[in-house]
Amino acid sequence: MAEEYLLINTADALQSLCERLSSCDWLAIDTEFMREKTYYSQLCLIQVASENEVACIDPLSFDDLSAFFALMNNRKILKIFHAATQDMEILMQYSGKLPGPVFDSQIAAALLGQGDQIGYAALVDKLLQIKLDKSQTRTNWAKRPLSTAQLKYAANDVLYLREVFLKQRDQLKKQGRLDWLWEECAKLEEEQKYQLPPPALLKRVKGQHRLPQAIRAIVQELAIWRESKAQKKNLPRKWVLSDQSVLDIAQSDARSLEEIQSIPSLSPGQIKSYQGDLLKQLETGRNLPENSWPETQHSGKLPPEQATQVRDIQEQLHVIATENDINATLLASRREIELWVQTGKEISLTSGWRYELAGKHVLDES
Repeated sequence: MAEEYLLINTADALQSLCERLSSCDWLAIDTEFMREKTYYSQLCLIQVASENEVACIDPLSFDDLSAFFALMNNRKILKIFHAATQDMEILMQYSGKLPGPVFDSQIAAALLGQGDQIGYAALVDKLLQIKLDKSQTRTNWAKRPLSTAQLKYAANDVLYLREVFLKQRDQLKKQGRLDWLWEECAKLEEEQKYQLPPPALLKRVKGQHRLPQAIRAIVQELAIWRESKAQKKNLPRKWVLSDQSVLDIAQSDARSLEEIQSIPSLSPGQIKSYQGDLLKQLETGRNLPENSWPETQHSGKLPPEQATQVRDIQEQLHVIATENDINATLLASRREIELWVQTGKEISLTSGWRYELAGKHVLDES
């Protein structure tokens, strides 16, 4: 089952569509993109559904998407996504602004006890008893022309999303959790969520956490350089330099081009293109003062008293979560609880709806 959809492949058709949609209270949105061989995502298709129509916008057929982005920036219209982060990121990449306000059906599902990080197809099955065709999951969305099967698959992503939204909105209202949803979805409109500061780039290097703090400082400098180079070349970061190469360089004692050239995990092409830059990053990392090194990684084992405190908090959260038919990890992860016990730093449980529901009963007594 899928109702008729429009294929929008000219700027004039898009303008006409957006004029009709501009009076809507809400729109269901999805995107299809490719990123396997690039740093930046290539936007290949935009799907949008109102209460009355479904359309697939082909951004590879024309250049001017300004009418659509104006719609996305109209704060009188609620934008409905499922697992919104990647869609939000690519829309910001192309338009320079994040859409808003937002309703994320994956977040709503978690708040309603319908599943944490649940996929779109599974949620449609759970709420609507409809099994979606998954045959186009790995399709090449950049290839033209798009087939009827591809377009039908894409249209279904917003056709049923609007029905899911209406059900979830009513359920959230009934359970008094709509404000929880708005609080969570407001975070999707924070630009820093889509930026990678140095500590986040460091964490993306697999295996770095086992290294001494001074070496991790070098890894971080290399990771910052790698990200910048990947952006400039529009290549996946690991095509510029693999995680293993980053670790090998950071742990080497290379102080000359000849010593850089002897690192086995570097290819001849990487040596030719990057050896000067890598030597410079090594020197910069080695000369960083201790107060600018990455934070020390806490050991996995807590002192007995703190371990008992963490366990007690988890048990109390489990009781509260069970009473409210949600997963306890939605209130706070074990890692967050450990951080609070070790440092007293603010975590998700110390503010907002989580604090009102559980934090003030659990943390204030710990």
